[in-house]
Amino acid sequence: MKELFNYICDKVDDAELYKKEEKVVSIKLNPGKVKSIEGKNLIGLSLRMNKDKRSGTAVSTSLNDFSIVDRAIISSEYKKEKVLKLKNIKANKVKCYNQKLAVMTVDDLVQEGLRLSDKIKALDGSINFNINIDKTISDIHIMNTEGFDDSYKKTSYSINISTTSEVGFNQVSLSNSKTNFFKISDEEIEELVRKHQISNKQLEIETSRMTVVFSGKTMGALMVRLLAGINSELVEKGVSPLKNKLGEKISSELLTVYDDATLEGGFASYKFDDEGVNAQKTCIIKNGKFENFLVSVETEEKMNSNSTGNAIKKTMFSKNIEDQPAIDSSNFLVEGKATFDDDIIKSIKRGIYVDSVMGTHTGNINAGEYSLNVGSGYLIENGELKGKIVDTMVSGNIYEDLFKIEAIGTKKELMQVVFYPMGYSPMVKFRDIMVIGSKG
Repeated sequence: MKELFNYICDKVDDAELYKKEEKVVSIKLNPGKVKSIEGKNLIGLSLRMNKDKRSGTAVSTSLNDFSIVDRAIISSEYKKEKVLKLKNIKANKVKCYNQKLAVMTVDDLVQEGLRLSDKIKALDGSINFNINIDKTISDIHIMNTEGFDDSYKKTSYSINISTTSEVGFNQVSLSNSKTNFFKISDEEIEELVRKHQISNKQLEIETSRMTVVFSGKTMGALMVRLLAGINSELVEKGVSPLKNKLGEKISSELLTVYDDATLEGGFASYKFDDEGVNAQKTCIIKNGKFENFLVSVETEEKMNSNSTGNAIKKTMFSKNIEDQPAIDSSNFLVEGKATFDDDIIKSIKRGIYVDSVMGTHTGNINAGEYSLNVGSGYLIENGELKGKIVDTMVSGNIYEDLFKIEAIGTKKELMQVVFYPMGYSPMVKFRDIMVIGSKG
């Protein structure tokens, strides 16, 4: 990498060379058998550079591809005059590599998948389900002309279990992702099976305002809208409702939210972000009070704040080497004064429990608006889940609805946003949410 970087430096004014190597194993299981095993080794290089007061970019898959700099220079000639900003900040150690996971074999992972499969079949042999297990070992290295030269290794273990109805539609899912190996507990499998069985009874509900409990994983659909509001790139463009709101109350006092790239075992933990800025823990909301925006190297001067280390090569729909670093969450953490999950459900006379949604990416996200089709949800009556609700939507605006939080649960789940997770959250109970049903 150093030879290529030195060659680049001779031809441009400033440069950053980013390298990512990945070893990926993916295993798919159907009830009682392995459906497929795939393995792949990937390498990606991304160059960002300045020449003659213009920035350019190019990507490659080989350290021997010296044409990457010529292609970056060509790209800069077609862009508006803009200079890339680079920094050199010493990064602290973050525990995002797990040796035990790194040395686990394919057979180890298969055996874990079969253990889960056997557990589901023992509880209910009629259920159709799929289990996906992924293990990734990554090696990230960044060098820039400001003197930054650092690297780190990262492991990742992800598992998803989903059940299907008799006609093949997705019914219930369970997923998690961390940098270390973990076991899905028997209790979690039992809850998955219970929800699947309840889903066999389908119910229509009326349109009304009612109590809504969002599961931890569906909180991602709401938190991605908050993420847009705290994005300093959108603040600069004048499209964030939170501009000039620092220090003000923007939610119920029950709610606290962090972004924490230093979280031990967190799926999105890293030593430094994709601009080479050290990983940090940033408080977003503290007991309802708005504390901080997320800031990149590009926006720190205008925000009069240092970068929070949240520039990631990722969009809502992709996570590729050619994606340019942009503000995103690391491990987004929803916290607060906790109430036992069972007690939250038991406290509800009539409402709904939303366990998965469709349409997360639709609507005016920047304004905090949401209109979500309920993929998997349940009617709650007298503190019990009574059946699966069908043809139902929930809608509102998070900047109004965050004030309606009445309880926050205990068990954290992996928050999902379209194709990628964004953090961890327990279930959250809201009052007076608009629910659109199909019952006349």
